[in-house]
Amino acid sequence: MQNAEYQEMPCISSHWLKDMLDSPITCYRKHLDPLRTESKPSGAMRFGTLIHCLALTPLQFSDEFIIDTDNRSTRAGKAHYAELARTGRIFITPDEFERARAIVVALKTHPDARQLLTGGQKEKTFIQERERGLLPLKARLDIHHEPQRLVVELKTIHDIHRIQTAINRYHYPLSAAFYADISQSLSVHFIFVQTQEPYEVAVLDMDKAQLQAGREQWQTALAQFDECWRRNEWPEAEPAALDDDPLLMPVLYHSGRRFEIPTGELAL
Repeated sequence: MQNAEYQEMPCISSHWLKDMLDSPITCYRKHLDPLRTESKPSGAMRFGTLIHCLALTPLQFSDEFIIDTDNRSTRAGKAHYAELARTGRIFITPDEFERARAIVVALKTHPDARQLLTGGQKEKTFIQERERGLLPLKARLDIHHEPQRLVVELKTIHDIHRIQTAINRYHYPLSAAFYADISQSLSVHFIFVQTQEPYEVAVLDMDKAQLQAGREQWQTALAQFDECWRRNEWPEAEPAALDDDPLLMPVLYHSGRRFEIPTGELAL
């Protein structure tokens, strides 16, 4: 399954649940609102996708990327660029391609990272059906070592010394526990690689306490999502403290006519 097809599947991912931690309305606006606008990936996200492709699925490179060497100052160059743009592939510069290749070399030079990257099912997709009226769950694992019941996630980072900051900011324990549970795995390893020279690499095994904390987070967020889904109400985040003023009522977002399918149902 191609990533674009996976992204279009109307199922709950760990990203949806992370947004629920912010507020239900954040999750709704980003993933469910039919009037939402699709955000374009940042340069860092695009470069991270390139590294993933070269490290995990290099044979798919030509299907997903184009090295932009055209001179668009000429009419012929502009026409050729427009023709390539219609394919939906991601444009990268020759410099980005060479940097990404150097990062992949660093990954494969690191003994622990090389071992985790070797074998397993790359970009493994899981879909978990649930009771009628609730959305299924979905996950796309970077690498699934099924015999070892092990999940491997590859992450790019600007500064290798800020791994803990990234773990907290991006709620990696939640996604790790979600991936472990949906794939019935016992452990989750993260490979971090720095995107600036000297392209340092670090391997982190998410410990049991972190996995349990992440599990509690995603299960709580899912329960809240299901309640919002059933009621078709997507409230803002609760204020940190409420005054005694009875006029301060919680704000609910009723999608109403903006949501064009019945509550609790999506066409799969």
